[in-house]
Amino acid sequence: MKYIYLFLVSMLFSTSAFTKIDEIFEGQTKIEKPFELRDPFQAPKFKSQSNRLTKQRAKGILDNIPNLDAEFDLESILIVGILIGKERRVLVKLKQGKTVSKEVYTLKEGDTFGRNGPEIKAILPGGVILVEKITNVYGEFEFIETVVPISK
Repeated sequence: MKYIYLFLVSMLFSTSAFTKIDEIFEGQTKIEKPFELRDPFQAPKFKSQSNRLTKQRAKGILDNIPNLDAEFDLESILIVGILIGKERRVLVKLKQGKTVSKEVYTLKEGDTFGRNGPEIKAILPGGVILVEKITNVYGEFEFIETVVPISK
C-alpha cells in the first residue's frame, strides 16, 4: 500500500512537471514546413551569381578578374604586389588624388592599359618595366621605357 501511494504521488508531480515543460516550449518547437528545410548532413548549396564568370581571358577560359580598361595617366597606378613564377603577374591599384581604389587589377607581361597604351615588357621582383610608343616633335614614333617600382 505504501508503495502504491508513493507511486501515485510521484505520478501526480510528474504530470504537473510535464505541463510546465509543455508551457515553456509551446511556441518554440513547432516547425512549419519540415520538408523544405535543408538536410543537415549534406553540404549547403549556394546560389550562383549571374556575373560570376563573365570575362573571357583566353579561348575557353572565363574568369571574374576585373579588367583595367579605363583611361588614366601612368602616374595614377600603384603596384601593390608582384607574383613571380612561370607566368608573372603584377597587382595594380589606381589612385585618384589622395584616395586609392579598393579594386585590385591583375596584369601580365604584354598587356596594355591606360592613356597612350603603355605595354608591360618585364615584371621584375622590384618593379615593372613599361614601354610607351609616342610621337616626337618631328612626327616620328619613339619608344620610352619607364620603370615603376613597387609602391610602399
